[in-house]
Amino acid sequence: MAFDTDGIGTLTEHFAALWSGLTWADIPEADIAGIKDHVLDTLSVALAGARTSEAASVIRVLTMANGRQAGATVWGTPDRLPLSQAALANGTSAHARDFDDGGGAGHAGSTVIPAALAVAESAGASGRDFLLATIAGYDVGYRSLLAIGGFAVHTGRGWHSSGTMGSLGAAAAAAKVLGLDAEKFANALGIAGSFTGGVWAFIDDGAMTKRLHPGKACETGVNAALLAQGGITGPHRIFESKFGGLFTTYNDGTGFREKALAGLGVNLNVASSYLKPYACCRGSHSTIDTVLGLMSSHGLRANNVKRVDITAGQTAYDMIDVYPIETVFDAQFSLPYAVSVTLISGEAGLGQFEPPRLNEPEVRSVFDRITFTLDKSIGLEDGPRLHIELSDGTIIDTPAGNPTLAKGSAVQPMTHAEVVAKTHALIDPIDPTLAEALITAVEGLDQASDLTALLTALKVNG
Repeated sequence: MAFDTDGIGTLTEHFAALWSGLTWADIPEADIAGIKDHVLDTLSVALAGARTSEAASVIRVLTMANGRQAGATVWGTPDRLPLSQAALANGTSAHARDFDDGGGAGHAGSTVIPAALAVAESAGASGRDFLLATIAGYDVGYRSLLAIGGFAVHTGRGWHSSGTMGSLGAAAAAAKVLGLDAEKFANALGIAGSFTGGVWAFIDDGAMTKRLHPGKACETGVNAALLAQGGITGPHRIFESKFGGLFTTYNDGTGFREKALAGLGVNLNVASSYLKPYACCRGSHSTIDTVLGLMSSHGLRANNVKRVDITAGQTAYDMIDVYPIETVFDAQFSLPYAVSVTLISGEAGLGQFEPPRLNEPEVRSVFDRITFTLDKSIGLEDGPRLHIELSDGTIIDTPAGNPTLAKGSAVQPMTHAEVVAKTHALIDPIDPTLAEALITAVEGLDQASDLTALLTALKVNG
């Protein structure tokens, strides 16, 4: 299949032409340091996530069906699975508690790193090969999402971007590890785009499918790259085709080619990604930031808050107003719950959501003083608005701000030390020596001739 001959090229061809040719020497040092933090964060939350019921169920089903000793490492276990299914299992673990990073196609690390690492392990790749492929996945995933209108537009239509465009990010990462040339790289993206999907229907009943979407994206991406390597072609006009293209199926025929190509090869979309300091939906994070700030500046506490009125736009209202709160998923997708536990504890780590604390009288008391109201004029990136009345009559009216710019974003980045601290918080309960081994392995990836140290750190017995 020849490249588009109109002198312009399709989006997949542009992405493929760039990333099939970029080398380690082309990557800025800041992006190298940044992607290592994202790798460490993703692997940390995955090792913790591997112990959840959702991830353990996926791993159990796949190992029973495929055996336990062939293929790539299943993180947090002594098991192995065929490449694409190891990526499925590991992507599920990485997203099992919604504490993983964002950017790329949505949840960047859980949609890219499992695919990159499964193929890199099989190929005997170096640490640099793996990191370079991971950056490729972050970049292509993010640009693919921009091409169909961006996160707010795509989510507003009910699509879960980690499942949809995550497949293209995973395919780019796997294709880069495999060293595919520009044509086969474009084929991999086209194949992945042909089988991509993921919807927000899980929000109604807290179904486990959200946890699986990044894993399915990884599985799709790995298979797409392997098929492309074997000579299978994919549609180069996967975005642009008027009948069945992604612009048509996902966005009523409207595409944003210029946005998707802006800064291609210059901005690699590592810095545009974010890390999560709080273990809940990102849509709640700017509000948590605001509440924590008010606790510091105004002495806000659970016992002096008379009421909190939160107003948000349609997409946020649909995403983070889950009730009743019976599971960790419910708690993570309830902004009133997140505000309640933050006011009481001064933090929003995993322990505030798992298990949910709403049956505790103190938490329930605060929760019952919070209202959540829809205002369709508010956009997702405008962020919620807060009206807080204190017991002494003080009134605080404040915007919570854009959740995409909350703590952990490029505007308010988490430091490497904070990422290391998060790793210890997640993994020390499993094994403190494991946390140190993982940190050391990730920090040394750019000097590692192979992935032995990293893979050893990811194998956990028991």
